[in-house]
Amino acid sequence: MNNFITLDNLKTANAMDGADVAFFQTDYHTVGYTIMKAGAEVPLHQHVQEAMDIVLEGTLEMQIGETTGILTPGMMSFVPSNVQHRAKAVTDCKVVTILHPQRQI
Repeated sequence: MNNFITLDNLKTANAMDGADVAFFQTDYHTVGYTIMKAGAEVPLHQHVQEAMDIVLEGTLEMQIGETTGILTPGMMSFVPSNVQHRAKAVTDCKVVTILHPQRQI
């Protein structure tokens, strides 16, 4: 595994309309790098992993449980295990998601 990663050099794949994603794994974490077009939405879902979403560029609307917030560059959200959540790109966005424990992809 390379210890130094340039996000924009990762090979992305289309995850849904308007969103491309790349993943890399460590022994204990899964890291996702998502490039979203304005209007792209990750639908309401939940998983056993805790998740932290870090907005690098753009504006992202996050719903976590019953709470909705707006994230801008330099902000992050925390999603506890098994809590329903969704994300919608208000503008074009780049987001890093860190999942723990590792998620099978």
